Amino acid sequence: MFGKLWRKRSEEPTAATSTPAFSARCCDLDMDCQSLLGRDPRPVNLAGAREMIEDQCVLVTGAGGTIGSELCRQIVKLGPKTLILADNGEFNLYTIDQELTDAGYGDILVPQLIDVCQRDHIYNLFRKFKPSMVLHAAALKHVPIVEYNPCAAAMVNVSGAKNVFDAAIEFSAAKVVFVSTDKAVNPSSFMGATKRLAELYAQAQDVAQSTTRFVTVRFGNVIGSTGSVAPLFAKQIERGGPITVTHPDVQRYFMTTQEAVRLVLASASLEKESGILSHDGRIFVLDMGQPIKIVTLAERMIEASGLTPYKDVDIKFTKLRPGEKLFEEIFHSLEKLLQTGTDGVLLASPTMIDLPLLEPRFSDVVRFARAGQREALLEAVHHLVPEFKPSTTKAPVNDPSLRKAI
Repeated sequence: MFGKLWRKRSEEPTAATSTPAFSARCCDLDMDCQSLLGRDPRPVNLAGAREMIEDQCVLVTGAGGTIGSELCRQIVKLGPKTLILADNGEFNLYTIDQELTDAGYGDILVPQLIDVCQRDHIYNLFRKFKPSMVLHAAALKHVPIVEYNPCAAAMVNVSGAKNVFDAAIEFSAAKVVFVSTDKAVNPSSFMGATKRLAELYAQAQDVAQSTTRFVTVRFGNVIGSTGSVAPLFAKQIERGGPITVTHPDVQRYFMTTQEAVRLVLASASLEKESGILSHDGRIFVLDMGQPIKIVTLAERMIEASGLTPYKDVDIKFTKLRPGEKLFEEIFHSLEKLLQTGTDGVLLASPTMIDLPLLEPRFSDVVRFARAGQREALLEAVHHLVPEFKPSTTKAPVNDPSLRKAI
């Protein structure tokens, strides 16, 4: 049924995940980018990434997630001396470790079952292995779930990021690559606001010291990732519909996982000769092409299954869920975008907060999150990210239709 929609990867080993069987199937297969996104993936030269990674000790947090696991798949091919796979999900960690071991890379892998919220555990990891390069992909990313659970999300996305960033500086890592999101721009969701906070901390630390270089890379949705629309739509099509879409006008930027990760690695390895990698807290933005209406994506997936939209499989519109907006932005209107010389990678110059001013407010966010003080947490986040309006994050009504809609 989905032969036209999914095709096996030809270059990378197959991966499983800890998600249910169908979601695992979606993560095991690569999207037909041209038919779904209306464009071919960009060719990306990873020669600079190889030079950056070869013979180095590399740490990937969130190594069992969609982005983290793809980072690991591509990094092992670039010749690291050691690759530390860090994740707090036992089965996710086992899965990526087993996949890469089966592919012949077992000798360089160090699986670490670790929670980024545990500062002492993170410091012990850095003290023992002293990674020279860190790719921080660990995060809570599902917008509605985060809206329900802001304290837990802030612990991971804010406190967890701070722990990793601080440890990298303490133990003299050469570079930290922070994987961010377009939802951090003018955030309407708490998830986006927490990612913007982590961006602010990475920026401030990049400027405040000269030992560890911080590179933030911001991009939109990864098609086919765990929890994203494409696997859900495929599952809904398989059972005869309907496909649930929140609004007929909602649209998002999309990339395949492979393209996004290659561009993340290319961004991290851009050379200093261009002058763009000085310690000034700038953020790289991946050019994701034109946004796609979610209803258009649904229609394409139905057609790729050999069916007719609204006839064989209906599309049902519900409404936007708390924290969601019709349009995502990859950069702020005040940010000046510059070309980097690498196709698909742009450079933004967002506003910053100096570390001495940021740290007290940042500590408030962590303290309120740890104490489970929801309202105080929302207000503290608003102080640092004024575009974020706490009033939009009240606990959602328990409407099952909102949980299923995309």
